[in-house]
Amino acid sequence: MSQIDDILGVGAIDRLRRPVGEARGLPGSAYTSAEFFELERKTLFPRTWMCIGFASDIPGPGDAMPLTAAGLPLVAVRGQDGAVRVFHNVCRHRAALIVTAPGKNLKQLACPYHAWAYGLDGALKATPWFDGTKDGTKHAIDKANYGLKAVRSAAWHHWIFVNLDGNAPAFAEHIRPLEDLLKGADLSAARISHREDWAWQGNWKLQPDNWETYHHIWVHKNIFTKMSDDLDLKTGEPKAEPLPLGTIMTLRRRAGTDFYPPANDLPYIPIPEGAERVRCTSVIFPNLTLTVQSDHLSSVVAIPIAPDRTVSQMGYFFVGEAATAPAYQKARDTVLDRWMGTTRRQGDRGGIRSQDMEVWEQQQIARRSPIADEVLFSPVWEKNVHHFQNMVVNVMAGANAPR
Repeated sequence: MSQIDDILGVGAIDRLRRPVGEARGLPGSAYTSAEFFELERKTLFPRTWMCIGFASDIPGPGDAMPLTAAGLPLVAVRGQDGAVRVFHNVCRHRAALIVTAPGKNLKQLACPYHAWAYGLDGALKATPWFDGTKDGTKHAIDKANYGLKAVRSAAWHHWIFVNLDGNAPAFAEHIRPLEDLLKGADLSAARISHREDWAWQGNWKLQPDNWETYHHIWVHKNIFTKMSDDLDLKTGEPKAEPLPLGTIMTLRRRAGTDFYPPANDLPYIPIPEGAERVRCTSVIFPNLTLTVQSDHLSSVVAIPIAPDRTVSQMGYFFVGEAATAPAYQKARDTVLDRWMGTTRRQGDRGGIRSQDMEVWEQQQIARRSPIADEVLFSPVWEKNVHHFQNMVVNVMAGANAPR
């Protein structure tokens, strides 16, 4: 019996792997157990491409950002060449943290403990007084062998990803299903307009578990006011088609419509001439969500902190000068009010983000009950949720992600 079975119970994975209409979801221990959370840190996050943050947080050369992934201290750095690199945030001398706070326009990364200095490319540059001499040349160590340890990483448009064990398929393969779906839409034309981090009391999986529109009319009732907003009442099919696509779980809006009415006067995300404009909201496995509307991007990186604590790093992007120019302020506010509420504060129940987090926190409490071990999936609405949960256990068990 595997360690996963020990925690989830015998037969839980077999029940999850049934067809969506017959399956049973992950039991409560997958959301509440410290053991399971530690197992995710060891066997899930390192094996795939985990999103660790927004590239816009380190916009200029010499900018550095300390962060944590799967419990490991990392640092993301933008070099003088403009490239984003990620290193283990650990000095090679005595294992002190090197970057302890975000930095701007740095020329080097200097350890605060003994002043060992590293270039923005991770190369060891100086070991002052290590051998009793100012420049450390009396008994010089081999600097080439003691640079910062690089982490396999990828920067894609506005996001930074890492593969901690170095063995996942190429990032291009990981992201290809979404790129194929978007048909050449130029996400890089959008620029960051608003960044916010909100912590909430729940398991990180509750965010990607939310990738269905079944809940809209009840949780977001100030925005989706009738069932026909999300369901074709004649066919019984959701207007946002659930599409599990391997490493991507998406809801693609049918009939060329947006999830929400576009704000007036905002420029649209560029697409190739003759290409179809796709509006979709997606989970990029395991922990990034991205909504592509005609006129903006809304994205959340779920940072797992503990079994019952997550930080949602939120970014909102608009095309070109619409991201910051005063002339577009009213239109931006229309969009951000919908997502975050008019106060832009966590707990503003007028906004989608707080509405979702309130339900997720309630779910976390309910997941402590044994009744939570018997949860169902709607074959109409919740194909993505079923697919996501299967991916979690498959990767943890060492299997390839389903395609």
